[in-house]
Amino acid sequence: MLFNSYVFMLAFLPVFLIVFFAVRKVSYDDPKMRGLCKALVAGGSLLFYAPFGWKNLLALLMSIVVNGILAWLLVSRRGADHGKVLVAIAVAVNVIWLLAFKFNGVFFPVAISFYTFNQISYLVDLYRGEIEEFDLPGYLSYILFFPKLLQGPLMQYSDYDNEFEKSLKAQVDYEVLLRGLYLFSMGLFKKVILADTFGKAVNWGFDNIPTLGSLEAVLVAVFYSFQLYFDFSGYCDMAAGVCKMMGFELPLNFNSPYKAQNIIDFWKRWHITLTKFFTKYIYIPLGGNRKGMARMYINLLVVFLVSGLWHGNGWTFIVWGALHGVLYVVTRMMKDHPLTLPKAVKVAITFIYVTMAWIFFRANTIGDALALIGRMFTGGRKSIASALSSCFMLDELWYVIKVTPIMKLNFAWDICLWLFVVFAAIVVFFAPNAIEKAEKERIGVKTALLTGILLVWSVVSFAGVSTFLYMNF
Repeated sequence: MLFNSYVFMLAFLPVFLIVFFAVRKVSYDDPKMRGLCKALVAGGSLLFYAPFGWKNLLALLMSIVVNGILAWLLVSRRGADHGKVLVAIAVAVNVIWLLAFKFNGVFFPVAISFYTFNQISYLVDLYRGEIEEFDLPGYLSYILFFPKLLQGPLMQYSDYDNEFEKSLKAQVDYEVLLRGLYLFSMGLFKKVILADTFGKAVNWGFDNIPTLGSLEAVLVAVFYSFQLYFDFSGYCDMAAGVCKMMGFELPLNFNSPYKAQNIIDFWKRWHITLTKFFTKYIYIPLGGNRKGMARMYINLLVVFLVSGLWHGNGWTFIVWGALHGVLYVVTRMMKDHPLTLPKAVKVAITFIYVTMAWIFFRANTIGDALALIGRMFTGGRKSIASALSSCFMLDELWYVIKVTPIMKLNFAWDICLWLFVVFAAIVVFFAPNAIEKAEKERIGVKTALLTGILLVWSVVSFAGVSTFLYMNF
């Protein structure tokens, strides 16, 4: 199920929290009962995943069974030469399993990339001794933990286990619960109201590339940048909010990436745990920066090409990865001679480059991506199409505008569009990170009212929502 669904909001989440708190109270005084709490998390997470259908559930369970057996075998063989062979086979099995689904063109299980990467991390860390023993309830709860199951963050088992132990020792704190709900409400608003509204405009734009004017083409590209931002940021906020209610802290995975001043800074802020995963399990094993500058640059390019392939199997994703990889390498080469530009200019340049690269990420073909870029320069001066503007005419906004004098102005038809653009720009470039805001904000009447407004507005808009974009990777 999705966070942005009636069944999750009104049934699963409240029931799960009540049962979790009850079992946690028993587990706190009896360490032997802690396995029951982990089993509860695993079982609840399977229930969370089951609505995606039996094919997805079967693929997940097969991955768990195979990797559980491999983990059990690794425990007795780590450190030995044949243990190295076994861990290599275990990693290869997972990579082949992932690629088989990614390239079959028929069926791609929901969240397979994320839980497969968690499997690889678990097996490698188990072999290296970073995980002391194979604990079945702990392994199951780690792989299945529903707040991070669909889109991450990718989390090492040792970090997960430490946080789980802390959550078992925590007492029910109503201020913490409210902070978690406050954070969840901000994430839900980002997804349902912002990301999905921008998504409608993006879909229209990519379906009508040949007719776009220059301004429309630029707007469609910017809209997709905003859609991705609020979709992924919204999920991260909701996942962190649910965990906070449980007394569990997820690692920061999204830290205002459009405030980045260069591409290196961007990748320290966007999908932070995926970057760390690629660094630990691909970049460093390839040699990292230990074998000379040329080898380091090649390793970086390999990582970004792998990142492109991880996101999709088309040439558009390879181009997207290459665009990021090339600029990343060039930026590393220039680190001793950085550009002396104002911060705002560097942020703007980085955002424009990232936005142009996102076009390849979204387009069905390289031809479509180049066509959209071409329309930015050849589309000519043209007013914004009513079909594009209407994507932003939410009833709750449009009705207010219709009864005001603004309706008589020439730009009235486009005002909802520009309200969304201005609000989005303020949030991504100037507003504090939602997780930091939820942590530092004084909990009182103002935050309670804001939480209620955001939740109600989002819930009544569920009928028009879509799935999260990163669930497709």
